[in-house]
Amino acid sequence: MKKISVLVLALASAALFLTGCGQDQLSVSNHHLKSDGLAVVIKGKTNQERVTYQIDNGSKKTVKPESSAYTVMIPVQEKAQTVHLKAGSQKETVRVDKTQPLGNYSQIKQKFDQGLVLTKLSAQDQKAVMSMQKQAQQLKAQQAEIQKKVAADQKAVAQSQDQQAAADLQKQAQAGEKLKQEAQQLQQKQAVLKPKLAQAQEAAKKDQLPTQAKNGIHDLQKKKNFQLRANVKDEKVNALALVVPTKAMKNKTQARDFILKFSMLSSAVGADPKAVLKQFKKQMNTNKSTKTTAKTIHSNGVDFSIGISADHLYIYLLK
Repeated sequence: MKKISVLVLALASAALFLTGCGQDQLSVSNHHLKSDGLAVVIKGKTNQERVTYQIDNGSKKTVKPESSAYTVMIPVQEKAQTVHLKAGSQKETVRVDKTQPLGNYSQIKQKFDQGLVLTKLSAQDQKAVMSMQKQAQQLKAQQAEIQKKVAADQKAVAQSQDQQAAADLQKQAQAGEKLKQEAQQLQQKQAVLKPKLAQAQEAAKKDQLPTQAKNGIHDLQKKKNFQLRANVKDEKVNALALVVPTKAMKNKTQARDFILKFSMLSSAVGADPKAVLKQFKKQMNTNKSTKTTAKTIHSNGVDFSIGISADHLYIYLLK
């Protein structure tokens, strides 16, 4: 009788255990994720063969767990996102914070490409080009101001024969003539540098960004010692990632190439390249590759998050 009782208890315990194992299970490690790269990673566990997820009201997708663990990659966007997960009868919801775009792709490309062209010129020619660019901007602003004053003077003369306005019209005409002469002188200077600029543009062509960037996360550049990935949505760049082998940073030529591109990219998204590079070099000198992360660099609203693995350096750009 005693043996029968023990057997009944054992069978009951086994039945309870099997009932517990049969229950659908689904967990997430974090229900609220902040944007910290090209995408956020939702992690969790389940005893089901697949996990279905849906971003807001989008199409449903599935992932297959490995050893009960699953991961779901969600590209960061300009808007907050709600991710609905389901495994069997169990459901979970994760909120992903929004990120502010770094800028329009066409504008970032233009600034990055122009910066690369400058690096192909001599220091003297670089200085001359930047000086002429500054002068061209000033002349354009002066032209707009003269046109504004002329329009106001003409209106005053037409309405009330304002003598002061009539005198100012002559003054603005003289200023316009002087501006025209300065513009002609600038064009002559630009003509001298035109052949050198053409050579620089040809030399920089292989490193310039693609004309267009498709939606999603993809490579803008992928070379042996430099990789640039982007998260793009409808022409807006939500995040960028630079990837470079750590051994390249120990090679003088390769390190210089990376620093130049890093500087151009920093400038293209509105950061101060000198301030960013100063902080970056400080981080690398103090880190000595003994940590997997470094302090985030901030410049003009742009965050540069640095990650370090055994063989690669990762820099994520977000706002």
